[in-house]
Amino acid sequence: MKMGRSETFRSMRGLLFTTLFTFMVAAQLPAQSSSDFSSLLKHINKQVTVETQDGQVTGQLLRVEENRLVVYEAGTPKPIARESVRKVTRHKSRHTAAWVGGMAAAGLGTGFLVGMRSFDDATNANSKIGAAAGAGAGAGAAAGYALSRIGKRDEVVYRLE
Repeated sequence: MKMGRSETFRSMRGLLFTTLFTFMVAAQLPAQSSSDFSSLLKHINKQVTVETQDGQVTGQLLRVEENRLVVYEAGTPKPIARESVRKVTRHKSRHTAAWVGGMAAAGLGTGFLVGMRSFDDATNANSKIGAAAGAGAGAGAAAGYALSRIGKRDEVVYRLE
């Protein structure tokens, strides 16, 4: 029996939803134990925030030794004793510039098409089309920035338990 167009679309949509849901669940599963100090070795040269008894230190993780770790902060290496480390979080890359640039370009194109469709025969059509394209680019940039922030949180790589 041959499936109709709407049945094919419905089955493809269901398959896409199932696949997307599976990937989202897999991304939420913990990858490692966050109480092992040696697990920090995987995060050398990454941006981290170390919460200590005295406050927070944010910078690039340089070294992890048995009794301390070294974070490069404000142009100088800062050693932190293992006993004072309460939590270490790694900053995930958000690719904000790529999202903003891509969405601004999409908004520019959409604004241009909407402007051409709406103001093609209008008086001063060039400026009206340009304004619509500029507004589309601004809206796209704002949407790109917002999309780059959705669901992005720092990953805890070590926690004193």
